[in-house]
Amino acid sequence: MKTDLKKIVSQKLKNSKRTVILGVGSDLMQDDAAGILVTENLKKKFGEENSDFRIYSGYTTPENFTKSIADFNPGLIIIIDAADLKLPPGSYTNIPYEIIMDYSLGTHKLSLILMIKYLKEVINPEFFVIAIQYKSLEFNKKITTEVKTAISKVSALLKQLLLKSD
Repeated sequence: MKTDLKKIVSQKLKNSKRTVILGVGSDLMQDDAAGILVTENLKKKFGEENSDFRIYSGYTTPENFTKSIADFNPGLIIIIDAADLKLPPGSYTNIPYEIIMDYSLGTHKLSLILMIKYLKEVINPEFFVIAIQYKSLEFNKKITTEVKTAISKVSALLKQLLLKSD
């Protein structure tokens, strides 16, 4: 983990009155479920709706939450997804949302890009993407050990930071 990721996310949460955390990916494609599993972990701790933040598991259709997100009017949207970052499996870092097209984010990439563009126009939130390097995207296989470890670390980091911001 980059030590500055914690500082960056902490600062972004402090600067935003309302935050949305959106996990995306496919639970049928092994490590592509990373973003979903992070948000599911967070929902177990916090529920889906809080006064300062909302947590959504967007799966491969994150655009289904566009209206809910726009109505909540967050200043910050944190997207968590598996990606091919050309890093060791289980590595995670932030990537600028503007370069999502440069990474392999799976079948939901186009809908995610369109959703971001729409929300930028309607409510203009800041976007922050946490990408987890996948090891394998085999159909109907269990999450790899490396990505499972990363999911736990990213979940713990966000839980800690959300408790401080709550």
